[in-house]
Amino acid sequence: MSDRPEDGAPALREMLLSAKPSDFGLTPTPELPRVWAAMMEWHVGTNVVSLVAVAEGSTSLYFSTGGGIIGGGEHESVRAENRKLLAFVEKSLEMFVPMASPPPVLKAAVSFTVLTYDGIRGARDKEEQITRQKSPLWPVYYLGQEVITALRLATQKPRGELAGETES
Repeated sequence: MSDRPEDGAPALREMLLSAKPSDFGLTPTPELPRVWAAMMEWHVGTNVVSLVAVAEGSTSLYFSTGGGIIGGGEHESVRAENRKLLAFVEKSLEMFVPMASPPPVLKAAVSFTVLTYDGIRGARDKEEQITRQKSPLWPVYYLGQEVITALRLATQKPRGELAGETES
């Protein structure tokens, strides 16, 4: 696991968007017959943040300026939240419109890209609407935030390591 993707976040994003499910060894399952990955993106300052969840467990959070967390799927707690997110997206697939390419990431909005065995689907709403729970996309956003929390908890360093402290 790394907190500094060497290829750069834009390259990782493009790699996912150009991938096929077979690149991850994926085929439809009873739990996920249509969906094989999902991505949630939004602006934080001048940075675009991308959360990626793939059905085989890969889970990453990365930033357009570089850096992030890749390899989160190594942790069962992260994989569990990944599965919850993808299961909800599968159940709610009608909320996502078929598209030729992912929706652009606009300031003050949250964009969702769903990779299905039949192509790309997407949706977007204003961040304020979503965070105030006034958008049908609120549950997807909430589950995405749960994935981020699991990533953070699984990868945070013990307190002593952060402060440079050592036990006596």
